[in-house]
Amino acid sequence: MPTSDGDNTQQAIQQRIKPTLDKVAVEGIRAWLKAIGLPAPALSRAAIDEHIAKLIVKKRLAEDALEAALIGFEESSDMRIYLFRMDKREAKNASKSIAGRVAQFGIPIVNKRKFAGERTHPMSPVYAHIEGDLFRAKWAEEQESVKVNPQGTGVDKKPILKRAVLIADYSTGTAELRLNPPENVHSYQDGSGRPNAATYYGAYLQKAHDVLGCEATLLELRPVIKSLVEEDTPPLVRIHIDDHTNQKNYKTKTTGPKADIRDDPDWQLGYKKNGHTWAWDAQSFYWLPKVSSGFLTREVFTHIDAEESFVKVNADCSNDEVEYVVSQIRSR
Repeated sequence: MPTSDGDNTQQAIQQRIKPTLDKVAVEGIRAWLKAIGLPAPALSRAAIDEHIAKLIVKKRLAEDALEAALIGFEESSDMRIYLFRMDKREAKNASKSIAGRVAQFGIPIVNKRKFAGERTHPMSPVYAHIEGDLFRAKWAEEQESVKVNPQGTGVDKKPILKRAVLIADYSTGTAELRLNPPENVHSYQDGSGRPNAATYYGAYLQKAHDVLGCEATLLELRPVIKSLVEEDTPPLVRIHIDDHTNQKNYKTKTTGPKADIRDDPDWQLGYKKNGHTWAWDAQSFYWLPKVSSGFLTREVFTHIDAEESFVKVNADCSNDEVEYVVSQIRSR
């Protein structure tokens, strides 16, 4: 995004940053600005572009830092995340040959992370970045959203870019795969030749294992859900819509905009009586900024699905927000 042509007027900067800024929701940009200690007033889409351009002109924000943050949004927003554990000894051995495996899979090694750009083919490699025992790789592809139009006379087709990001720390034996959910038209088919979400996820999971080069086991998430529900001194999360399932399939909902189901006396009574029967298969949370030691400036929604072993974050999350969520999950 930064250029070397010396054109650093506010108008020129605004024109340069607008195409990538427009891909991130204003609230996401505001949360990032707050996190790095810069003013983040409530602004419209057009006004936020101008606001950031002014910050760059005044040298309060570097264009390179903005680019890195926007790449982080691209690699963190609207993601299904699989978390892995690797045997540290196996991981250490695998780290020694990572460059060779990356070359084998046709992934270009770069000095810094890159935007996905236009990638029409399935599982198109974007980059690999290696720094000691830290490894990161990105793939991207174009899929198609096909929906019946509002008039019911035909279908609307829209190309959608999907990203997949593999992150590994061979020194700690941890890895994660982040994937955008698929559209309804793509190249990953079931036995009947139809686009299939499970086949899509499975293809990238296999690619992740091949590139990592060692055995990687998915993190068991049921203890994580149980721990977060029971943790209340102070609570790290808010549970707005309770999705617990006990053996009788009872569910409970809240209606207040900032409500926590655990504050309801009926929920407390039900938990005390039947909590030991809950399966802890799935739960949605809002991570609270006030207990995040400054890592969060807003609530971050996360859904944890223990049955299929993934974590889901919503659109327009920054890389720092997702890293906070992942670190909290791993620590339980």
